[in-house]
Amino acid sequence: MRTMHGRGWAAWVLAATVAGCSPADDTPAGDVGRDGDGTGDAIGDGGEGETSVPRGVRLHGTVWGPAPPGGAPLFPVAGALVVAYVAPPPEIPDQVYCEACVELDPGVPHVLSAADGTFQLAVPPGGHYWLAVQKGQFRRVAEYDAPATEGDVELEMWRTTLPSRTDRAIGDTIPNIAVLYGDYDHIEDLFAKVGIGEDDGAYGYDYDQADPPFDLYDNGDQEHHGADKWELLGSIEALRRYHIVFFNCSYNAIFRFMRTTEMQDRIRQYVAEGGRIYVSDYAMPVVEKTWPEFLWFMDPLHGGCNEADADPPSCNHGPPFDAESVAADEGLHAWLDAQGLLADGFRTRENWDTIGGVFEGVIGTDPDTGLEVRAVPKVWVEGPWDYDADDLTGVGIDPAEWDATTVHPFTVSFQYGCGRVLFTTYHTVGSTTGGRHPGLYEQELTLFYLIMEIGVCQDEILF
Repeated sequence: MRTMHGRGWAAWVLAATVAGCSPADDTPAGDVGRDGDGTGDAIGDGGEGETSVPRGVRLHGTVWGPAPPGGAPLFPVAGALVVAYVAPPPEIPDQVYCEACVELDPGVPHVLSAADGTFQLAVPPGGHYWLAVQKGQFRRVAEYDAPATEGDVELEMWRTTLPSRTDRAIGDTIPNIAVLYGDYDHIEDLFAKVGIGEDDGAYGYDYDQADPPFDLYDNGDQEHHGADKWELLGSIEALRRYHIVFFNCSYNAIFRFMRTTEMQDRIRQYVAEGGRIYVSDYAMPVVEKTWPEFLWFMDPLHGGCNEADADPPSCNHGPPFDAESVAADEGLHAWLDAQGLLADGFRTRENWDTIGGVFEGVIGTDPDTGLEVRAVPKVWVEGPWDYDADDLTGVGIDPAEWDATTVHPFTVSFQYGCGRVLFTTYHTVGSTTGGRHPGLYEQELTLFYLIMEIGVCQDEILF
């Protein structure tokens, strides 16, 4: 793996020693080095692909995502860092920050979980450790006393289950999350299903709960929930309180606030400083007005569109379509496959926007050379524009002549500065009425995979 020169808080040197290991270990409180856009290979004893049996106490387990109260976790976590520190790691910053990937010293026992979340970590016998499990800002740290003799140990599930709310006193951290409420895509319903907030007893988020683990801001047209959105969007200082901001799909005209260069500059600055934004469907002006060079939005049912025709752009359109989709990213594909979710196909529901192409754009400035760095967005999920025959004939198109096989981007992301932007054409909850159904659709599970992926460290720090 590639070693990045640490900037800011990520590189930390232990003052203590690991028994039988090097006397000083370069220990990040965040993530180790990654390959590509957030994926990584297992490292250290017991890593993915290891065939020999390492010496020491071999800790076995599965890293799980957050779980609802009293319930079982709903998904494993791939590429999570499992590490045994000999001193408490520093806390994750309580606001947006820029984190470069670092490479842990081989003397620090650590490994990344496999596609199915499993891992094996070997530690010296008899040691006292702070065992950490982490993906992005989701982290659980708990003290652990290793047995005095070598052998295999199955860790308790609670140790390897990522938390559903922040409680720093016990070592639990989740991202500082802001959700911009929208009429049509209710990401908060999915959070409630995994215990990030309380559910209302009907597979939805309880808007009246007393102590929610994230902040909700109102951007609705038909319904209204949360605080005034300008308490979030009105200043860079307010945005900086959060590691990630979710822009839910809502009525298109609601996003006319993205017309101003002041708002565009503020969003751009937040991401450049290390913020992450997740944007779905009709919230597309947040991406299109701020970074117009990366995505080409179009309206194939109505002969295309000019993104400058309206302000905000009106290239989002209906009717929606469902499509047999492809997990274009190798890591996402392996994760879905490990859960048996690809056997019957990966179908995305409620695709409303259509991306005609992705293009190279400026993602930042190289701090060493001062030159602009350009890149093409990463495609995570893709599929065909598979409109129903009635929808095609309704606009005068012969279904027999419609191209329903060529794949197009559905979910994409790109780095900007020290942060990341993710956009999806489909409703994350697979419905225009929220995520009120038992369990999680494949695209809803994909949400959790992606918010953890875009939350990890940057292999290359840009400004």
